[in-house]
Amino acid sequence: MNKILLVPGLHNSGPDHWQSRWHQHFPQWQRMVGLPWDKPDLTVWSAKLASKLRSRRSRVHLVAHSFGALTAIAAARLQPEKVSSILIVAPADPARFGIPDELLAGSIKVSAQLIASRNDPWMSFERAEYWSRQWQVPLFDAGEVGHINAQSGHGEWSQGLNLLGTLHRRAEMVVEPAQAEWGRRAALSFR
Repeated sequence: MNKILLVPGLHNSGPDHWQSRWHQHFPQWQRMVGLPWDKPDLTVWSAKLASKLRSRRSRVHLVAHSFGALTAIAAARLQPEKVSSILIVAPADPARFGIPDELLAGSIKVSAQLIASRNDPWMSFERAEYWSRQWQVPLFDAGEVGHINAQSGHGEWSQGLNLLGTLHRRAEMVVEPAQAEWGRRAALSFR
């Protein structure tokens, strides 16, 4: 059965962040822990996440925000057989961290959905469109909603849960029947 693994961004997405609220609402979901939350280093973060993925017996759905989104993409490339899907929410622009585009360029080999804001201070919408093409994943235009975090007023963020449910259904259509049944039950919990 596939599980959800939340991958926060800088400062571990505080208690009012939608990731934290989702985790409170769905305590069976897992959350990445033990990262140097104030030191964004893609090599370190993605290696730790890839190690966590490697130790799993089953595949996982990654729900990633900001720098955590870059981490999830890099780790999924190291352990693609362990990832069912990635919900990429308001990714931070790699250039802001001195990460060359070439390091993250190329298609993502798992089901994914990119959600971007038109006025995100961490990545322009034009860059989000560029990464959508690079990663070959659909781009959901969230409008002018900031960085899709607690500061921009995204407490529970029910729209995000709906998008996650849609991604689950899409990802589960390409896996074994037993996993597809779990995806159906999980999608129902998003309503």
